[in-house]
Amino acid sequence: MNGIMYERIGGYRVSDMRFVAAFDVDRRKVGLDLAKAVVTPPVAAVLHTDVEPTGVAVEPGPLFDGIGGNLIDVIEPHPTSLEATIDDVVDRLAAVRADVLVCLLPTGATDAVQAYARAAVRAGVPFVNATPEPVVHEPEIAAAFAASGVPLLGDDLRSHVGATTLHTALIELLQSRGLAVVNTYQLNVGGNTDFLNLADPKRAAGKLRTKRSALHAAGIDASTVSAGPNGFVKYLGDEKTCFIRIEAASVLDSNLVLDVRMQVEDSPNAAGVLVNAVRVAKVAAEHGHAGSVHDVCAFLFKNPREGATDSVGIRKFREYVDSVVQD
Repeated sequence: MNGIMYERIGGYRVSDMRFVAAFDVDRRKVGLDLAKAVVTPPVAAVLHTDVEPTGVAVEPGPLFDGIGGNLIDVIEPHPTSLEATIDDVVDRLAAVRADVLVCLLPTGATDAVQAYARAAVRAGVPFVNATPEPVVHEPEIAAAFAASGVPLLGDDLRSHVGATTLHTALIELLQSRGLAVVNTYQLNVGGNTDFLNLADPKRAAGKLRTKRSALHAAGIDASTVSAGPNGFVKYLGDEKTCFIRIEAASVLDSNLVLDVRMQVEDSPNAAGVLVNAVRVAKVAAEHGHAGSVHDVCAFLFKNPREGATDSVGIRKFREYVDSVVQD
């Protein structure tokens, strides 16, 4: 299958994955079969294949700060979400014997993301934090996963071939040939609810932080670099357009300038890396790996506990996958 790096990770194929529970706060989605909920507005993702009903009804999750900023205008919370608690999530994870919990909450929902992380560790379920909100970087939460013997992966999932991956790869290419990066930026626009949410500077702050972290790990001072969401354009829907510029100094201080435009379908671009992360989390639990799984996170996430260049990150990821196969 295009975009899938490994047919098997630790013996698990993508087709072995099954949904056993789902949580949302949107009034229109709670109670629907998950297969229908994932394409119910305001979702802009395009359905590429016929999806059979999963038999899993979306349940009301606790609201916390999950809806804020611009999302208030397009999402009405389900009444039960106002009363739901993390205890409900813990009980449900235990009841369905979940193997992995994936968090795809909106950027800026710090309290909600961290609450789901705490629910996962209480239930003994590995947690994949696809959001920019700090989980592996939250000492108390990270320590709880390590102490409980539960794997933790995060923070902020990279797209399979996304803006940050392309940006950091180009920086590494230039530096490998002795060029010095003088200036750079990364500007992204899109039309899905993620970009609508990120159009609010307060909600977008975490995304800017994690993108700068990834660029720093690539070997540049990214403290003042503009890198992140820069506009919501509704008609683009799930199409994301990225503009990257890198100015570099070469031999005799001669100039080199790269201007790159990339267009990609945003939601499917996360699928290839997500299926890697879920399978790694499952295998890590089976091998007794507790806390942040550092060896895979530099490749899978923008803001891991231990950052690395693209080449080092993918090498460590492949070494980890090969090691669990040998075990």
